[in-house]
This record gives sequence, structure tokens and C-alpha cells, in this order.
Amino acid sequence: MRILFIANYSQLYGANRSMLTIIEYLHNNEYDVKLILPSKGDICQELDMIGIDYKVIPMFTQLYYLKRNIKYLALPILDIWTFFKLPFLIKEAKKFSPDIIYSNTSAEMTGIEVAKKLGVKHISHIREFMDLDHGAQFIMGKKGKKRFINQSDGVIYVSYSVANHVNLGEPLGKSQRVIYNGLKDANVEFEDKEICNSLNLGVVGIFDKAKGQDLAINAMPKILKIFPNAKLNIWGDKEGGFKRVIHKLVKSLNLDNSVVFHGFEKNSNQIYKDMDILLMCSRCEGFGRVTVEAMQRGIPVIGLNTGGTSELVKDGFNGYLFNSIQEIPSKLSLLLESKEHYNHIRRNAYTESRSMYSVTQYCKSVEDFICQIYSL
Repeated sequence: MRILFIANYSQLYGANRSMLTIIEYLHNNEYDVKLILPSKGDICQELDMIGIDYKVIPMFTQLYYLKRNIKYLALPILDIWTFFKLPFLIKEAKKFSPDIIYSNTSAEMTGIEVAKKLGVKHISHIREFMDLDHGAQFIMGKKGKKRFINQSDGVIYVSYSVANHVNLGEPLGKSQRVIYNGLKDANVEFEDKEICNSLNLGVVGIFDKAKGQDLAINAMPKILKIFPNAKLNIWGDKEGGFKRVIHKLVKSLNLDNSVVFHGFEKNSNQIYKDMDILLMCSRCEGFGRVTVEAMQRGIPVIGLNTGGTSELVKDGFNGYLFNSIQEIPSKLSLLLESKEHYNHIRRNAYTESRSMYSVTQYCKSVEDFICQIYSL
């Protein structure tokens, strides 16, 4: 079977990492795969390393979404430019002659049009809410978005929260599935851990209001009243207004000695090696790749009770959920009430994440779904 993937960006952020896992699996299992990218980026080096064919066709794939951002004033021009590029994309697709076209996120909106032109099956992999997490509104409204996505022959949702939101509360159809992402197991053996006096809290993600770094920073003054030696380690980066906002917030709260900015780090093991607890403050995470990465290393997660986080974190079993930042200190106190309890939660997180979010289970589920859609 020949499968053409189309991505809407070229960096190695979560959605593309999850897509790359599928592409590598399919490639290793004798499927012919190719990827279309809108620009050169970090992912190209990974594709070269594993021998995956790809083509860069500059275009703007987020055709029907609007954000409150000055660059979106140019949306009509970007849409016209993309429609001008569409024949090049169709030509490249015809040359590859796919059996399935696979759009990696709901922000990739050209794949459906190309599949129609070629008369082949199309799969949408919906990995985000778009409005709740990225502040992007579909120009034809929620019902219009649902109709657009349901033009696909098959739809994969990254979580039940995303499926319920996009489907407007309706049950999943026969050609729709929720498939959780799978991550390669971190090469870490579980060992009991002492509760340190100098507590290392972590936040991981690009600098964006949706990722909630500001929530973690605002919680620190109250956390420090209970755990005076705690440090908040912020991993990630992205130039822009929100980066300035959180740096100013740290200074205004006099937290220079309690908050450490580490910048972007490609090596996950470096990020997690000294972390005691992950704070997952994303305002509405579609799934929560970072949550699983932490759990696989026996790092418990205290997460905001929304979106995919509320599906991955089971309050009092493998971590704790909070509804407002005022609850974070009390949740930390519950988690750290004793060494035995802390390690019990850690072990549950470690064991469950490795059984429920494995690469093998993820890739096999996606492969089975692709074969099901192809055979329709």
C-alpha cells in the first residue's frame, strides 16, 4: 500500500513526532510512504536518517481557520497563494500514486482536496481542538468544521476529549476512532526515590499561552510558602510576545531565584533527569505527550483538569488534577505526604504509561485503521 502523508508544519513538535513514529513503523513494515512538507525544518534531518522520501511544497495549509493575530489579516492572500500551489501538490501526489492520503492534523486542510482530485481514500488525524488550545476559529463555525472533517473517509482522534468537542457531543461513527499516541519507552528502570528538600518542579513546552507557563509561575509564591526550596524548571522556548510576558511575570513576583529557564532541549532524558514532579498547566491539551514522557520515567504529574490531561492523569492514582492554580500547593502536599505514597503514585504512573501508551500498540492500531479504510 502507498500512503502519502501531508503535514502542516516542519518542526519536531509533538504532532510531527507522533506522525514520524507512524511513518517509520509503516516504512519498516514494507509500506511505501512519502511526506509532503510546507517548508524545510527539523523533521527533514530525521526523515533523511531513516530513509523516508519527502517533498517540500511551500504553502499555507491552515486554509479555513482564523486567529486573533495580525498575520491572519493576510489570510485571503495566503489562501489564494495556496490554491495557486495546489496543482503542484496534486501533480506530486499523482506522481507518487497513493492509495491513501493522510492529513496529520486538523490544521492540514489540503489533503481532502487532493484526495478528491485523485479519487483515493483520505484519513484525517485530529490531534488538537484548534479553538480551545490554539485560539483558532473555523470560519464556517463548529458545525461547518465537523462537516469539513467528516468529508474524510476515516478520522482518528487523539483523545475522547477532542473527539467529543469536534463531533459536538455525537457518538463516533464506524469510520472514526480514538487512538492514543504511543511513545518509545524511556530507558529508565523504576527505583524508589527520596523526597528531596529542594523540590524540582518542571514545565515543558513551547512558549505559548495555551501551554500555561504563566499558570505555573503564578502558583509559585504559594508553593514556596509550603516548599521554600522548590525550583520551577521551565523547558522550552519560542520567540514572541508570550516569552516576554512570562519573563516579566517572574521578575514582578520576585521569583528570579526560584524559576529557571533552560531553553529548548532536544534530549528528553536531559529534561527529566532531575525532575521530581511535572506540572502540566496546558489550558486544553489535545493529548499530552509531555505527560506520558514524564510518567514513563516515574515522574508523577499534577495537571490541569481539562482536555486530554484529564484522561491521562487519574486523580490520586497516577498523579493529581487541579481545577485552579490555588489547588496546586494542596495537591503537592497530598502527593508528598509520605515517601511511601509518593513512590506508590510514581510506580502507578510508570507502569500504566508503559502499558497504555506504547509505540507498538499505537502503530498497530493506526495500521489496522488504515487497512480498514482502504478496504471500504
